[in-house]
This record gives sequence, structure tokens and C-alpha cells, in this order.
Amino acid sequence: MKKTVIYLFLSLIIVVILVIVIGDFRSTRPDRMSGNPYELDIDGIRSVDPDLITYKETKNYKIDAAQAGGIAVAGGKIFLVADDFLQVFDYGGKQYFREPLPEQARCLEVTATNDIIVGFRNSIALLSPEGEEIWRSEPLDERAVITALAVKNSTIFVADAGNRAVHRYTIDGKYVDSFEGKTRIEGNHGFIIPSPYFDLGVSPDGELWVVNPGKHSLENYTDDGNLRSFLENISREIEGFGGCCNPAHIDIMADGSFVTSEKGVVRIKIHEPSGELSTVVAPPDKFREDGEAPDVAVDEEGIIYALDYDKNLIRIFEPK
Repeated sequence: MKKTVIYLFLSLIIVVILVIVIGDFRSTRPDRMSGNPYELDIDGIRSVDPDLITYKETKNYKIDAAQAGGIAVAGGKIFLVADDFLQVFDYGGKQYFREPLPEQARCLEVTATNDIIVGFRNSIALLSPEGEEIWRSEPLDERAVITALAVKNSTIFVADAGNRAVHRYTIDGKYVDSFEGKTRIEGNHGFIIPSPYFDLGVSPDGELWVVNPGKHSLENYTDDGNLRSFLENISREIEGFGGCCNPAHIDIMADGSFVTSEKGVVRIKIHEPSGELSTVVAPPDKFREDGEAPDVAVDEEGIIYALDYDKNLIRIFEPK
């Protein structure tokens, strides 16, 4: 009798288990699933409140090149490196000149005397305002991938994504030293650069700001590489920076605000000097989905110039 009860009990348990398994299988068939509750809402992230957008695109220019490198603006001119050429335009898009470079350039910066610093993969060069080479530095090691330049007085700062370091050069092209963003603070691992996006800039009051993209932060350094402060905002929402490594590109406005661009969910924003979101320049629907972050430059009037790599355009955004 006891064995019969035990067999009946075990049979009942088996039936219950089968019912649960079959019910779960049926409920998770593709045609019956209610959706993944953990799925990232990309559409929600791409949507931006129109009241936050205070800029509009006023014009754009097609780039005559296969591969754009970087953009800068100064003195009423737009400076562009693309393929192995330097191109200079006025703000209306009229080309002043197009000069060949010894190899493909990746970034550039303009000095206070209108000389042009150009960054190649592992070296930099100084050109005259007319595009003639004045000097070229000795190459860095084979790991080097130069991604951005900034200049302050007689010092050139060079962002090297390959070596995860910022190098310092004199204005006549002599290497001085490097720093990796490391401090004695526990857990600080220096610059975290998962992909070749690594930007920096010097503010109007002379402060060096370096993007630490893996930490989604903007970091303020002394000229010799000591960390002074940082602004960090890890969020996929419009107020912060998400993805693996953002912001991808920055420039600094006359009032110290930061113009930022992001990859993945591509967008251009302005953040206050304290880090809070100020306004949106261009929302994600202005760019290709999952596209490349545009390089950005800002002029003295607050007009923003975006180098759209996906559409091969220089795009100009002005306050509404």
C-alpha cells in the first residue's frame, strides 16, 4: 500500500513538471513572447525633447575626399585634413587652397599665429598658414595612434590612443615627456581607451582638458600631467555619456562650455563648464543610426562645425 502511494505521488510530481515545461516552451515561442523586458530601448534614447534643441543646421558642404580626418576653425577659416591633403575654406565654403601632405592625416590644430599643426599616425608636423611644412617630428613607436592635438603658448599636447597617453612637444617639434592620467588614488587606472577615440583641448583660460572615454569623463590636468579635477556623467540618457567610450570628440567654447559628440547613439551637445547639460545641438535623428561620431569645432560666435564622416559633409549648426 505504501509503495502504491509513493508511486502515485512521484507520478503526480512528474506530471506537474511536464505541464510546467510544456507551458514554458509554448509561452517562449517567438510568436507568443511578450518581448524582452531587459532589451535596451534605443528608440527612447534616440528621442530628444525638442525644447532641449536650441541649434539648427544652416548649411553643409560636401567633402572632396574619400576619407576625412579632422576639422578646426580659426580666424574666419575652416581647416580640414582629408586623405593626404590639407584644405582651407572660408565660412561660406569657398576653398582657399588644397595642399598635399606626405601621408594621410588624422587631426589638426591652428596656433595663435595661424600656423597649422597636423597629426599623422605616429608623428606631427607644423605647417605655415599657406600649408608649407616647417618641421616634422621624429616618429613615436609603432603602437602610436595620434587622434587629437591642442596647443598652449609654446607647448603642443598630443593625444595618443594607441599608447593611452598624452605627449608634450615644444612648439619647434621637440618631444618633452608623456603622461598616462594615472594618480595615486586607489582604483585609478589612467586613461581607459577601448577604441581609437581620444580627444583633448585647452580652454580659453588656459586649462588642459582630456577626455577619458572609458570612464565617460572630462579630466582637467596641469600642463605637466597632474590631475586637478574631473567631470563624470555615466548615463545613456541625454544628460550624460553612454556606450563603451564617449564623448568621442570635444571642443571648448569661449565661455568654457564643452561641445561634445558621441558615437553609437550619435549626437552633439553642449555641457556647462561644471558638466551639466546646457543644450542639444544635433539629436540622433540628424545622423546615421549607429554611425561614427563627428569631429567638432566651434568658432568665436558659438557656431559649431561638425565633420560628418558617414555622409562626408562639413555641417554647420547655429543657435536658433
